[in-house]
Amino acid sequence: MFDDPQSSDEESPVPDADSCDPQQLQSHFKSSVRSRSEVAISLKRTCGLHLSLSSDSRKLAVGSSRKELQLYQLAENGDLLVESTDFDKFKSPIRGVRFFNGDPNLLMACTEEGVVSLYDLRLGKSVFGFEDGSEGPRKTMTTFDVNQNDRVLCASTEVQKGGDSFLLFFDIRERKFLGSYWECHSEDITNVRFHPSNPDLLVSGSVDGLINVFDISQPTEDDAMQYCFNVDTAIESLNWHRNPGTGKDWVSCVTTTNGFQLYDVESQDPEVEFDREKITEFICRKSSIDCNVVGAYNEGDGALTLLAGSNYNKGECLRSLRYSDKSFQPFQNFLHNKQIVRASVYSEKENALITTGESGLITVWSCGQDTEQETTEGSIANKLKQKATIGKRAKPY
Repeated sequence: MFDDPQSSDEESPVPDADSCDPQQLQSHFKSSVRSRSEVAISLKRTCGLHLSLSSDSRKLAVGSSRKELQLYQLAENGDLLVESTDFDKFKSPIRGVRFFNGDPNLLMACTEEGVVSLYDLRLGKSVFGFEDGSEGPRKTMTTFDVNQNDRVLCASTEVQKGGDSFLLFFDIRERKFLGSYWECHSEDITNVRFHPSNPDLLVSGSVDGLINVFDISQPTEDDAMQYCFNVDTAIESLNWHRNPGTGKDWVSCVTTTNGFQLYDVESQDPEVEFDREKITEFICRKSSIDCNVVGAYNEGDGALTLLAGSNYNKGECLRSLRYSDKSFQPFQNFLHNKQIVRASVYSEKENALITTGESGLITVWSCGQDTEQETTEGSIANKLKQKATIGKRAKPY
């Protein structure tokens, strides 16, 4: 039986709803976005957990709760077509999927059992597995990332039997283990992200509430540690952004309590901090207990955008906010969302947002095409290739 995550659709003492009438909502969220296409991952119950888009924006990799990796072609009209590549089902849960930055035919997938598999899609199979068995049993992994020039792989771990959690580094071209950091975090490491343009900069986050920034070109872990931020709560996800005024780096953090924090890396100063209640207010909803912060991403113009919604009624609300003047402004309202979103990826080339989540659906949203008329159920049904339902999952709040 596959791992069936419990739902984030929490029991709220008051049913969630918009905090304003439809006319006011439309005046706040002036851009209404409809789905361009929508498919189901499987006819069986499943949850979409991980997404990665290739550098040419034509291939989409999806990791699901059924421990399965699937590949889709994203057509120019927005349709998703299933690739015939036959990936073997993994023995343990998938912890991440990632295309190379330069080659759309190279894909990686990380599993909890401690292996990052490298796939050559031209061959349709795995060609190598990166793992660390230097201290005996493989270390259980939590996530991974590939640096900007596709030379270095970093995978993170849970706390191991000896009490340490690790950042593991591998040379991708030489296909060898380079070494590890183990003094930077005291709890499970939940997210690692390389800088989008500097191949030596890496940020990591953990359940211990610490965000660490490393320069991996340095010879030791102590020398590599550049900055450390204490968030004071467990970290869910991280991302890099650029201050539009100064050009300096920001790091954003979404916490397991559905809060958002933004830091200036060089000064180590907090830029802003918003709790779940404030984000609920930003997206014009009433119930903060239902607020689901999916993550932060960069639009094509470099704007920092936050995707958030409501868990109520299986995710009926999904909206985005744009960061400006130390606050978030309403940006886009995604119409007829059908699931609690667990992962998203933005395509600058197509100006499209792709989401997946607890109903096992993959939805392509046309962010460049506003609509004042809501999409009819019939038109969406024509796009729905398969139908799936989902069980329950729990998120630590």
